[in-house]
Amino acid sequence: MNKLSENLQKASDHVSATEKKVAAAQQASKEKVEASLKKSKEDAKTRQAEFKAKVKKEQANAASDWEELQDNFNQKTQHIKNKIETEKEAREAKRARRRADDAISYAATAIDWALLAFDEAEVAILEAIDAEAYAEALA
Repeated sequence: MNKLSENLQKASDHVSATEKKVAAAQQASKEKVEASLKKSKEDAKTRQAEFKAKVKKEQANAASDWEELQDNFNQKTQHIKNKIETEKEAREAKRARRRADDAISYAATAIDWALLAFDEAEVAILEAIDAEAYAEALA
């Protein structure tokens, strides 16, 4: 569970850093916005490459798209909830540990996917700010 807490803290730190970037970008010059945008895109590509390597290492299915991921997430969440309810009385330690490990692994993967989606949102926000600055410069 500690690994999940670390991943959630990483996501929280990432959101906080992005908020600061966006606030700074709104006040910055066009050159600074473009530099920030370029850096964010590079960071996003780096994290995406790291994630793809992790997925290959864990033999996860990296080819699924976002909708499939959401469907799988909802199905697995419901499946885990159903299993917990029906197997509460089960005392078999190995089976319980395996189920917990699977749930932890899936949660960690979901956090990684959320970070990737957040990277895309960050880039989109910075591109919007850049486009708005350009439009104002032409006006």
